[in-house]
Amino acid sequence: MSRFFTVLLSSVVVLLSACGVPLVAHAPVPLPSGVETAGETIYFGKSFPLGKPASEPEFVYERRVGSKDGVSEATHLTRTREGVIALADGATYSESYELIEYTLYFDQQGRTGGIEVDERGVTLTYDGKSKTERAQGPVVVGPTLVGFLFHRLDALRAGEKLVVRFAVLDRLETMPFEFTAESAPDGQTKIVMKAQSALVALAIAPVHFTFETATGKLVRIEGRVPPKLLRDGALYDFDARVEYEFSAPAYR
Repeated sequence: MSRFFTVLLSSVVVLLSACGVPLVAHAPVPLPSGVETAGETIYFGKSFPLGKPASEPEFVYERRVGSKDGVSEATHLTRTREGVIALADGATYSESYELIEYTLYFDQQGRTGGIEVDERGVTLTYDGKSKTERAQGPVVVGPTLVGFLFHRLDALRAGEKLVVRFAVLDRLETMPFEFTAESAPDGQTKIVMKAQSALVALAIAPVHFTFETATGKLVRIEGRVPPKLLRDGALYDFDARVEYEFSAPAYR
């Protein structure tokens, strides 16, 4: 099968999955010892429904950063309104937020997985299945995406376009997205994330990131987020407005 038809088929599957039957939820899986307390808290992100009034967030996620084997390690813990951890993942990365290894401790379906980036390429594992694809550019995941942008804000403000591969673990593949700066009020920097594939873009609207220009702190994300809404035992994609409150003096 030619590369064109492979990409086309993949894009169609993504589009159909966005419109298909919702996923079935699973009871939370116990976290490995020490994950919940590793490192220090950097910020909390409160996720509200996008474009709808809400007094309470649907989810609150915590970013914690420490070190593992001499490299930085970030952990994201996403809690429900009741304080239950519904999604937990983490990553190790370089000083420029280049992904080294990613761990999905569990998602809302109770499944686990991971990613390794090395000279062989990008190896993705999910729910007992594994696939390796050749390196096609920088790879980002939830715990490294904002840092990757943070490290390159000056270049983005100067008009540079970044193209990275976002890992879609449950599909065992990475997909290309581009990032560019957009107009913003004084004191803020806004970055928009768009799928390069026109068909994928039909399923996933652009995601907008707002940073403080002076400090680089993340202020807000508007768009599709990792946790899914639980309704009547089923999981639905969640487009959110995430507001950030920092515990640490700076982003890391």
